[in-house]
Amino acid sequence: MLITCYYGNGPELGYIYLKEPTEDEFDDFDRGKNEIANFVNPTQIKIPYVSDAKLASYLDRMTIAANTFKADHEIGYNTEYGNDMDEEGYIIGIELTLDHERFIDLVKNQVFKVIKTEWRNKKFHVVTFDHAGNVFKPENVIYKLTNEEDTFIIVQLKSPENLGMHYLDENEQKRPVALFKALISAREHIYPLEYLMQPQFYLLKNTSLQFIDNNLICEVDALRFWNAIPKEKRDHILNNVFCGNCLDVVRIVDCSIYNDANGLLLRGKCNKCGNSVAQVIERE
Repeated sequence: MLITCYYGNGPELGYIYLKEPTEDEFDDFDRGKNEIANFVNPTQIKIPYVSDAKLASYLDRMTIAANTFKADHEIGYNTEYGNDMDEEGYIIGIELTLDHERFIDLVKNQVFKVIKTEWRNKKFHVVTFDHAGNVFKPENVIYKLTNEEDTFIIVQLKSPENLGMHYLDENEQKRPVALFKALISAREHIYPLEYLMQPQFYLLKNTSLQFIDNNLICEVDALRFWNAIPKEKRDHILNNVFCGNCLDVVRIVDCSIYNDANGLLLRGKCNKCGNSVAQVIERE
């Protein structure tokens, strides 16, 4: 399982790849910058595989949401940044706030585990993303990913205020934020054990990006160019990005801005379907 943590200037962000990326995420240069072995003994860098017949009793204590996770998004909960899903609703990856000290703790204590258990008369594998005491709290909520009920996630719902998040919209401020704690899967062809048990942990210091607001991160070298664009035009750019999945012009969210040979490169997600979108803004 590939898990990354970027720290340095701006927010400390992580990404959990629940499905193996179709392209290599790191070149040799990035691999050489990986710092995890500086903080964790290489013998500790592993994802244990265990069996626990009692796990079902912990899952049964939690509330199972009536709707799918996708259907309840922005109705029953918000997310910190966003998450990537396939067309059926299975989660591909999770973007989250991940402090580098916490990431080191999680890796060192082998918190990322794959646990075999039987629940609801079916064999499942539970993949944990936090310490067991935080994963299996009775007040956590279980969401099915699809109506097939073959894959679920465990989330902890916390108020935005407790996370230091503030929304201008009063309804959004009242809506809890879902923090991912575990994946529960009976679909090995979607979430293969061989991949989930590969400990690919990357800790990378990022000194080139600057946090602007909840949805916007800008490369420092590109910030002057971006700020030189009038605010009205910047808003127009963000609201007029083409999405190949929707076949429509959409707003780009979770956006990162980089220098490009022709100007600026905007990379982020479609606000309608969540698919990756990008746009180049040429220098005038």
